[in-house]
Amino acid sequence: MAAKGMCDPRPFIEALSTDNITTASNVDIHIAHDGNWPIDPKSMPSNVYLHPCPPSTSILKLWGVALAKSTGHFTAVLDIHCPPSVGWLQCALTEIGKDSALFFGPVDPGWKKHDQRIVGYLAEYAQFSSPLAIELNEVPGNNLVCQRSLLGDFEKLQTDGFFKTFMIWRLANEKHLLPTRLNGMIVKYQKPFRCKHYIARRFIHGRCFGATRHDNDGQPPRLACIGFTFFLPLVRTWRIYKAVQKHHDLKKSYFRFLILILWSECAWSAGELVGYVCGGRAYCNRLD
Repeated sequence: MAAKGMCDPRPFIEALSTDNITTASNVDIHIAHDGNWPIDPKSMPSNVYLHPCPPSTSILKLWGVALAKSTGHFTAVLDIHCPPSVGWLQCALTEIGKDSALFFGPVDPGWKKHDQRIVGYLAEYAQFSSPLAIELNEVPGNNLVCQRSLLGDFEKLQTDGFFKTFMIWRLANEKHLLPTRLNGMIVKYQKPFRCKHYIARRFIHGRCFGATRHDNDGQPPRLACIGFTFFLPLVRTWRIYKAVQKHHDLKKSYFRFLILILWSECAWSAGELVGYVCGGRAYCNRLD
């Protein structure tokens, strides 16, 4: 998993302990971080391995380092701010026993409906709230398990980073492999939120995506992608509404913070447009 910048990993470690993940003999936990780790490594569970990286390493490269350092047959992609709920490990192990190669679980909100910090959840993860929709064709980047061999070139993971969306596209195109949904394998979204920083981050993320999307086979023509970005804020905001409309509390949050959600989606779309037109692969190195 990745730990970007200054963070408090204790809630995450406690969640792992509560679910008996830190005492499981067949589980190793690899955390790549680029900040000053606030916990004495000697006081941490014996199956937690830290991989310090240079300051300002992007979140994509932190994930890449942690995944490349893992050694198990299966690996999980998690986020330090999204701890697993009780039952996560057993659900994952049961699915591994069924020889599933790729699967994911829900991401539920860790903030209350009136808390502004839920904006990040609504913009990025509301479609993954439990129970998972049958028609869902996306995969969360913070609650994913796959066979390690599917990750690709481990050296490239460390140098270029881990691009979840591109990996899912590659597996679908090359191996015709689609992920399985597991409603019992839940993580809680508890990421911090600072409005200006978040909006800037969405622009950077969108530009990174636009600049690198056509590295992958089977993409629409670049001109079509450029044209679609002008409609993208409304399309994305509508998709968020569709994701929350059956959840009373989330729907209230959606309307409470609609202006911030629209701002977020405009920032992503502007970044994606600039990425298509001007490139900007270096922006991927600034993601947090």
